[in-house]
Amino acid sequence: MTISIDSIWVLLGIAIILGFGGYLGVYFAVHFILTSKKIGFWLTDKIIWPLYLKIKAWGQKWTK
Repeated sequence: MTISIDSIWVLLGIAIILGFGGYLGVYFAVHFILTSKKIGFWLTDKIIWPLYLKIKAWGQKWTK
């Protein structure tokens, strides 16, 4: 199977669209969390902080 110049442009276009869509998804998710203090505080209190404490306790268990 040969790849012509046209198919390279099509593959490049698809890759750019998917990459840009992923970038926009991450950008808007971060922007939404930063602008919404209620969600940001909830995310920190309910998910990030307990996860950090579990990882810290697990690390201390293995370093002893």
